[in-house]
Amino acid sequence: MKNYFFDDNSFILQFNRIPCNSEADILSSKPFQLILRRYLNSVKRLENPDYKWILRIKQPDLIRIYKALLVWPYEEVVNLLDALSHKLNRYHFFLFTEDFYNYWRRLERYGFLSRTRHDDDKSMNKRLINTTEGFSNLVLNLYRTITEKIMDRNYHLIRQLPAGTQANISLVSNPWTFNSPYTKLTDNRFATGIVITPPLMIYSKSNTRTGLFKPVNENPLKNISINKNDFVVVAIKVGPYLTYAYIHNKFMKYAVTLGSLFEMASFEEYKDKKPDLIYVYGISEEIYDGTYYHDKENDIYAGFVSLNDKNDYFGYVKKMLLTLHNVKMIHEKKLPIHGAMFKLQLKGGKSKNVVIIGDSGAGKSETIESLRVVGEGKVTSIEIIYDDMGTFEIIDNKVISYGTEIGAFVRLDDLDQGYAYKQIDRAVFLNPNKTNARVVLPAADYGFIMKDHKVDLLLYANNYDEEKSGLEIFDTIDNAALVFEEGKRKAKGTTSEVGMTKTFFANPFGPVQHENETKPLIDYYFRKLKENNIPVGVIYTKLAIDGYEQKGPQEAARKLLDYLLK
Repeated sequence: MKNYFFDDNSFILQFNRIPCNSEADILSSKPFQLILRRYLNSVKRLENPDYKWILRIKQPDLIRIYKALLVWPYEEVVNLLDALSHKLNRYHFFLFTEDFYNYWRRLERYGFLSRTRHDDDKSMNKRLINTTEGFSNLVLNLYRTITEKIMDRNYHLIRQLPAGTQANISLVSNPWTFNSPYTKLTDNRFATGIVITPPLMIYSKSNTRTGLFKPVNENPLKNISINKNDFVVVAIKVGPYLTYAYIHNKFMKYAVTLGSLFEMASFEEYKDKKPDLIYVYGISEEIYDGTYYHDKENDIYAGFVSLNDKNDYFGYVKKMLLTLHNVKMIHEKKLPIHGAMFKLQLKGGKSKNVVIIGDSGAGKSETIESLRVVGEGKVTSIEIIYDDMGTFEIIDNKVISYGTEIGAFVRLDDLDQGYAYKQIDRAVFLNPNKTNARVVLPAADYGFIMKDHKVDLLLYANNYDEEKSGLEIFDTIDNAALVFEEGKRKAKGTTSEVGMTKTFFANPFGPVQHENETKPLIDYYFRKLKENNIPVGVIYTKLAIDGYEQKGPQEAARKLLDYLLK
């Protein structure tokens, strides 16, 4: 890859190729020169009269001034650079430097470290951590040294901000691409470790996901053009499936977020192996935007989303991955569940595994979080098995379920006030200043979510009914199946949909596209629930009713507790 990548929003540095051992190294580097040039151009466009003088200084001379300030007091620097002395306004120079520093920190900043196939994860992670901390400290020291020299005073309140990179990734080669067309994909930029500095704030050009992903009859890889250096690969486990997510450099923020939502596979787990699922996020060809293909010959499910600004949203990463997972599950005669499952440990030793099914914005996650609040004194623990997507399978004639993700991707506004901020040291915030602000939070251990969890109670999340409350258990399994298949909900602003909607089995990520194959599975699994006397019902979250965004899930959580404690 190139030594660095820089566009209007993000900066990526290859640490192995750019020396960053001192403040002087930073000032002498080509990336610093490029970033300074971009900043000077932005100053020109703003036409700030206080900075007119700075534009008359040649960029090499400006860098010479900064280098000199690392060693000499401001007055001596001015004397040494006598030819420039009349151009330097001390206060305005400070403001200019402060603005330049803030310009740098507003960029999305990432670092790459190359790793050999013989390095071990532990030593590589240590290098990642040391590089992250070392570079951040260098940038902070550079900023403080220069600004203190300019203003001739020391700082008394010191903030240890993440001033270097926001995330660093170790990369290794993994030549699994055994034949065409997979040889088009990069095989030398696989992430083996990611270090982030929470709270990580991510801003995107879109804040909702639109439309459905569609199956195609020909592998798009045969017809698309890919620059291998434009992508990094994050090897993750989506449920039980080994998955290679190819993320374009312009969407790097989502590559570093993936590890907070899905379990990252170790290098030994994916070394030289063919994946079950492939996702290429950031292709140029719009014709294949939002499509997926099943390569039956190699048994690979591959999804594709274009580089279009409308796709700049984490929902396009998560939901395509889950769609590929669900389609593969359907073909394996297992039933994908769009919902949440949790193990509720009640006071006195009783425990129940509860599944709540519902489309986006139905109130699944919010009800679980409300249980943490209203269950004080009654609930000893809540263990999340899955927060968005899971699978039903029959083992020993019983319906069991397991999950896909280790994190939760939830609406910030619908959580109990302050809850996300209690987890701020682990959180990744997405568009916190916009409608449908989201947060990715840790939820469960991978080993736990992949256990065979017996289903004790199945509920459909109704977010729109104003008349009913609490929960209701169906008398017959046929009536239950009809409600679940109809998939009614009131759109909550999480997608482009508005008003009342219907989605087959509340799951537009596989079952909608493959309804004929899914319908017999629903019938089969609901019959098994009946055989095992597992109650099936509706829980009224009222999440889409004005004024009930928090009260609704809390009321639903109380009634659910009352039912389970009978």
